[in-house]
Amino acid sequence: MTMQILSQDQLYRQAPAIFADMPDSNVSDRYGFVPTIDVVNALQAEGWHPVRAQQTQSRLPERRSVARHMVRFRQDPDRQIQVGDSVAELVLCNSHDRTSAYQLDLGLFRLVCSNGMVTPVGDVGGIRVRHGRHVVDEILEGSIALIDEAPEIASAVDRFRSLRLSPDEAKLFAQSALTLRYGEDWVNTSPVPPDRLLHARRREDLETDLWHVFNRTQENLLKGGLRGRSAKGRHTQTRPIRSVTEDVRLNRALWQLTEHFAALKGDSIAA
Repeated sequence: MTMQILSQDQLYRQAPAIFADMPDSNVSDRYGFVPTIDVVNALQAEGWHPVRAQQTQSRLPERRSVARHMVRFRQDPDRQIQVGDSVAELVLCNSHDRTSAYQLDLGLFRLVCSNGMVTPVGDVGGIRVRHGRHVVDEILEGSIALIDEAPEIASAVDRFRSLRLSPDEAKLFAQSALTLRYGEDWVNTSPVPPDRLLHARRREDLETDLWHVFNRTQENLLKGGLRGRSAKGRHTQTRPIRSVTEDVRLNRALWQLTEHFAALKGDSIAA
């Protein structure tokens, strides 16, 4: 598949904090500042190319250069690791305002919907690197370790695809996803009912297996645009997820929810 590699100018327009040349003024003297662009360049030298960038928006101009930001990387098409109908990505998150260490996760980019997702790897969900002079080396070492876990993720995807959900099971999955997004009181805070999350945006996603139910739910939650009603009964639409922190949190939580459903479904079949 073709991919659009982001230039330095495009990276700057999408997430200027990548190019910060100093941290927030309130960080301590022990804070080892390493610009995110140094890490980006090091990963690109190893064949990982930036394909998407974003950062959390701030109304304060002085916060925009240090805000939490995310960069997604993909390998050249002839080197990409296939995981079902997706390819493996690396997802780098960072901030320069003490709110986040460097964070590197293994992600998936689904070829059908062009909508990336983050998958926890092993028991730790990726790697975390404290700000310091060895950040670049530790991130590069971490990228190798994460990619070694790709076969485990591929096995999980195969398992999800093999499990068919009944309409009631799919609805329960969507209810659980709404809880992740809106909290335990989702009945009163969610603009849409569970069945709206199961809406397929394309014919290819009409399958009833767990993998497709997960993907429909994930895409609808993150992209928003679902028509519904507010708590006061007004017509409204769900909002897309624009926060870097919420994007990663929700993606990871949905993946864990899917693994939980797979385990329960597998146990019921075995019984």
